[in-house]
Amino acid sequence: MNHEKQNIDEFRPMLFSIAYNMLGTVADAEDMVQETYISWLNSDKSHVENIKFYLIRTVSNKCIAHLKKLKKERETYTGTWLPEPILGSAETETELKSEDKLSIGFVYLLERLSPIERAVLILKEAFNIDHAQIAEIFDISYENSRQHFSRSKKKLALEKNKFKVNASTHEHILREFMEACVHNKPARLIELLREDVVVYADGGGAVKAILKPIFGKEKVSRLFANGLEQFAQFARLEILSVNGLSGAALYQTPDHQNPDVLVAIDTDAKGKIYNVYFMANPKKIQSIHR
Repeated sequence: MNHEKQNIDEFRPMLFSIAYNMLGTVADAEDMVQETYISWLNSDKSHVENIKFYLIRTVSNKCIAHLKKLKKERETYTGTWLPEPILGSAETETELKSEDKLSIGFVYLLERLSPIERAVLILKEAFNIDHAQIAEIFDISYENSRQHFSRSKKKLALEKNKFKVNASTHEHILREFMEACVHNKPARLIELLREDVVVYADGGGAVKAILKPIFGKEKVSRLFANGLEQFAQFARLEILSVNGLSGAALYQTPDHQNPDVLVAIDTDAKGKIYNVYFMANPKKIQSIHR
């Protein structure tokens, strides 16, 4: 049995990444990986030719079943549900920026898809699994896999190529944005925003936060104009990796171990911000996964 465990331990990071991108929560992803391990240990291995493929198939199908349950729960969520963030330090930045670490914005965007569409898109785009293998994983036809993939890309308007972001440019824009917020520079902040910018906030019903997304540069500008002074209450700001891209952590006291607010952004090829995400839900921040 130790030999069996050794064979599959090397796949744990990949399995966790698939599960997290599917579900958007760390605890649920870890549960699905653990269930996959149990399934492997209890299975008849005589027919398994490819351990990696078996594990991907198992965790993916478990995630689809679990996601259907989570989607029902999220329908009654207070305010906007955002994915649970995964933080990294500057030392782990290179490792975290691999393509299988999808950004907060992209994992949130995936909520628009059905579970099977989400799974097909993640496996194809983030993990480079071909349609023939995806069809076998989900017991569907090759053409069906292609259709799910095509529909998901249309729903998300993926012509913007959201899977690939210039990390250094993104960090520069984030720093400019946080500089404008912290030092109360509304004019500079407005310059950074795209006309169709959207602001999302997740307070989980536990802290004060906007309950619905704010759409458009005019409304977003008003939101920040009325709230920039609130940034002065934070004693410390840290730039770190949030789901593989640079994000900002705000702390109310210098000695706080976990952030009080996390800020993430989506940027386009022209250096403009089109989404801003504020994570203030204490449950998601206090149990932060690094």
